[in-house]
Formats: sequence, C-alpha cells, structure tokens
Amino acid sequence: MTMSRHGDGVNGNRSSDALRSLDEFDKAVQSNNLQSIVNYLETQDISSLTDAQLQSIFDAIEIATAESDANTVNTRLLEEAKAVEFRSLDRVRAQMTKLYLLLREGGRLQAFGAIARQAPKSSRFSSENPPGPIYPAAGSKIVTPTILEDISGMEMINLTPQPTNMLLYGGAALAVLEGVISLYFHINFNLLVAFTLLLAVADQVLVSGAVFETALRMVLPEMTTRITKHEAGHFLCAYLLGCPVEGVVLSTWAALQDGRFGGRSTRAVSAGTSYYDLDMSEQISGLKPLTRDSIDRYSIIVMGGIAAEALEFGRADGGAGDEEALVRFLRSLNPRSNNSVKAWTPELIRNQARWGATQAVLLLKEYKPCYDALVDALERGGDLGSCVVAIENAAKREGLGWLRKPLGTILEDGEFGKWVVGYENPDVIRNGESDVVGTTNGSTNGVPTYGEDPITSTEEFLQKYREQMEKKLQSIDEQLAELDSKPK
Repeated sequence: MTMSRHGDGVNGNRSSDALRSLDEFDKAVQSNNLQSIVNYLETQDISSLTDAQLQSIFDAIEIATAESDANTVNTRLLEEAKAVEFRSLDRVRAQMTKLYLLLREGGRLQAFGAIARQAPKSSRFSSENPPGPIYPAAGSKIVTPTILEDISGMEMINLTPQPTNMLLYGGAALAVLEGVISLYFHINFNLLVAFTLLLAVADQVLVSGAVFETALRMVLPEMTTRITKHEAGHFLCAYLLGCPVEGVVLSTWAALQDGRFGGRSTRAVSAGTSYYDLDMSEQISGLKPLTRDSIDRYSIIVMGGIAAEALEFGRADGGAGDEEALVRFLRSLNPRSNNSVKAWTPELIRNQARWGATQAVLLLKEYKPCYDALVDALERGGDLGSCVVAIENAAKREGLGWLRKPLGTILEDGEFGKWVVGYENPDVIRNGESDVVGTTNGSTNGVPTYGEDPITSTEEFLQKYREQMEKKLQSIDEQLAELDSKPK
C-alpha cells in the first residue's frame, strides 16, 4: 500500500512536471520571443520534440523576423551607383541562428547545415570533422563549361537564364484584343492604348507589377510551378549550407505584405527566399575579414534557383536577377581605384558562377528527396515550419544528413579539366604526378581550394587562376598557329 501510494506520487509529480514543461513551451512559442524559446530548449531534450512542436517553433521564427524592427538591408554602395544588399546585423536574426544551431546540435535537425564546417556534436561522425566545409565537388575551383556540362548532364546554355519573350507575346495579344474592342465598341484605338499604358505604369509603381504577374499566371499556369521550384532551390541550398531560412514568398502580392521582402516600402519586390548568414553579415559590416567560404556560400545559394529550374525543366528561364546579384557582389570586392588591378575580372566572375552552379546542381541531386518534399510543401501553401518538417522527414526517411565526403573531384587535367566521380581518399586523390587536395586548407596545382582564410587567399587564387588561363590560351594560340601554317 505504501509503495503503491509512493509510486502514484512519483507518477503524479512526473505528470505535473511534464504539464508544467509543456505550459512553459507553449508560453515561449506563443510569445514569439526567440530568446525565450532558446532558454527553454537549453534545459530540455531537444531530440524528443514532436513535428508539431518543431513546426510551432518555426512559426514563431517566421512571425518574429517579419515583425523585426531591423527589416532593412545593409547596403554597400558600389561603382556605377549600383548596390548589393545583405541583411544587417540583427538581434532577432542572431537569436534565430542560435535556435537553428541548437536544434541541429540537439539532433532534431538532420539536414540543416549538412554542408557545413563540422558535423553536429550529436552526430556519430563528429570525430571526423574536417578543418573546412566539404562541398559536393572537391578539387580545383576552375570550372570550365565542359566540366559543368559533364556534371549536370546539360548543355551550358540550359543553365544560362534565357529571355522568355513573355512581355512581347503578352503585348501582341493585348494589342489584338484592344483592336477587337475598338472595332466592336467603336472606341478610339489610340485612347485604349494610352489607357492601357497608364494602367501598366500604375500597376508597376503601386504594386510592383503584381496585377500583370497575376494575369500572366492565369495565361501560363507553368509559371507558378517554375517560381515554386526555383525558390525551393534557393531554400534548400541555404538550408543545407547552414544559413537559417526565415521565410519564402511565391508571388509579388505576398512580397508586398511581408516586410522581410521589402513590402510596400520598396518599389521592386517579387517572389523570393529570405535567409540569414550571420558570418556574412558580420564580415560585410566590417567586424570580421571577408572569407572565401562566405563568398562560396553566397555563390551556391544564389545559383541554387537556376540549378533547380534547369534540373526540373531542362533549362532555366528565370534567374537573370540572381546572376546579376552575384556579379554586383563580386565586382564590389574589386579595389575602387581606377588604376588598381581588378581582382574579379569578367572571366573570373563567370567561373565563380559556374562553380556555384556546379555545387548547387550536385546538392540538389544528392538531396533530391528533400527537394521534392520541400516543393510539395510549398505547392500546398505550407509555411516555414511545414517546409522544414518536410525536409527533415524526407532526410530521415532516406538516410540523408551530414555530407561526409565529396561526391567527386574536379581535376586539372588537359585543357578543359576532368570530373571524377567518387572520393575514395578524404585527404588526397592522386592524378598522375599531381596531388589534388580537397578538404584541407591546401591547393590544387598551386590554386587555393578551401579554407576560412580572409580575402587575401581569394586574391592569391585569382592570381594563380589568371596565370593558368594565360598559359592555356597561349597553348591554344600556338596550336592554332601550327594548324594555319600547315599546307592545305
């Protein structure tokens, strides 16, 4: 009897503690105070969180970041009166980053940061942590169009955003419609055209072209699918690279209602994915030196939408703005003096874009189940929490997590390079007489590969790359000269 009553008391205390714990969790989540959620989770077994609880945490993240007073951008003025935008340092987003990392270290997020500097401490692979991030393609950072075509299985042009002529076709159709209306209702055609132009200007100025976009979606239903899959590419690449995602919108109307995407305070808004890179923000703000890792992460995420479209539809129509963003960013790293040597030349910028696209293609292929689950969640109108849960459930179901080794290696072999699938040795791959170093802070044929060195290592890489390209061009010129000299 005594033991029975004692046992009931223990169970009662445990039930009471559990209820109190759930009540504290609910209060923390409902307050949308991310620091309160962090404080709560630091005292709990994070791995036992249910999907519903995980989703509620990300709902709080979405609300807190949307309501943040710091929904502005840290604008770095560039040459030619252009600007590149990054999230400014923000207390709420710093808390969001801590929350993401806490969930990852607690074993609840398996795919977040899968392409990161280190495996989570909760992972059985944490003892294998390399000194730098492991990207899907190791080895040389010189990516020729041939290499990119070999890896993606597509021609280079399919990974280059192409004009769709939708405006031309839409304008022609509208002109025909106005002609019919003019004849049928006896309305002056010039008056109709002037009225239409006025409406178009008002649409662009007042709602960033949302009305025209809606009309296009009605005529071209595939446009909605393309936008969804494009943004899913950005979302998943950022997520896998360990950059917390705070939200995604799939239309201009949605962007107008969300301060994270500019809202009505910005003239040009559109569908997009909002993520936060704390390291990049600190480096752009001047608190830390800019590292090559940050440049590479940004390149992969920016090219993720183009890569997704190309993989899903065979070619990329959207993404011209993404390419322009990468170009502006890399140009901003050049010395401002007109007499200085430009480190990021057009060819080197194109190479970085190809490198980013290569890594993004491999990531999306390797984590295809996560991508498909994310697209499905977005198509069903899922919020941030639904998207994260979908990614994580797919990763768990398919056994996907931390990328332990590269999927292949880019070798400096011949004029165009060579892609070798597989990575048997985590330290070095022997290629003839040259060693190709992948995961260490080393170099490939004298060209720096990975590491967290400041921008000076980028300059070293660019100098080595330029020297190699000049040698290759000289070799090609000599071969062409020999061909011309031969009797025909």
